Amino acid sequence: MRRWPLATVFAGVLLSSTVVFTASAVAAATDATTTTAAIGSAAAVTTAKPLVTKYFTLIQNKDKAGLDKFLSPAFELQRADGSGSGKADYLQNIPTVQSFNLTNFTASRTGDVLVVRYLADATGIVNGKPYSPGPAPRLSVFKRDGKKWQIVAHANFNPLNG
Repeated sequence: MRRWPLATVFAGVLLSSTVVFTASAVAAATDATTTTAAIGSAAAVTTAKPLVTKYFTLIQNKDKAGLDKFLSPAFELQRADGSGSGKADYLQNIPTVQSFNLTNFTASRTGDVLVVRYLADATGIVNGKPYSPGPAPRLSVFKRDGKKWQIVAHANFNPLNG
């Protein structure tokens, strides 16, 4: 039977502990760099409000060129009535928004992705129908591409009422 000197055993334990500690530290550092703002943080809401306002303002002004730049090529829209569209279809049939008020923001951000829940009280015409549902729950998703944000997806969770 071979006997291991105490120094050899101690060195092995120390080396094993160092490897585990280093791996844990690297994982923690990786997580810290990918999260830009904590989920539901005030910083995420501060970023979200002007982006959502810009989206609604571009629609209200029927600014097709501005929307073309602000909508991601992957943009998808989902309405509560089951209708929806991609970017090209949406730009061909921009809804008429006469007025809007945005409230109750909740947002989370990780890296270059920002997800926003809020209420939108808007009046206008959508798909040829009058639209005035009162405060309607909305969900918008934004992606930062370099220095600019683009909206990737938008959903309305309140059916059209005329």
